Amino acid sequence: MILNEFDQKIDLIISLVVPREIIEKRIIGRVTCDKCNLTLNEFFNKEEIDLHPCGKEYFIKRKDDNLETIMSRYIYTKTTEPVLNFLSKNSNFHEIDGTLEIDEITC
Repeated sequence: MILNEFDQKIDLIISLVVPREIIEKRIIGRVTCDKCNLTLNEFFNKEEIDLHPCGKEYFIKRKDDNLETIMSRYIYTKTTEPVLNFLSKNSNFHEIDGTLEIDEITC
């Protein structure tokens, strides 16, 4: 195993669990201010976008933030599901609710 070859081990396995609907909103709603590079979301940060000091007209979307990209990524998660099922049998495997705020997420 490559880990042994480099005298490494896996201490922790983390799986972020987020419903597909939330992932879709996070990706489709993502916008970035072209002036200051602040990233916000049209679904979750509507007021912040409207009141942004640079002006909401500077918010742009990435070309790959679309439903087609989401579907290709979602299909990828389905193909990796057997690996996740295998890893979930380890005592160092932890599922984390990825819908929580960053400061609320812990292992």
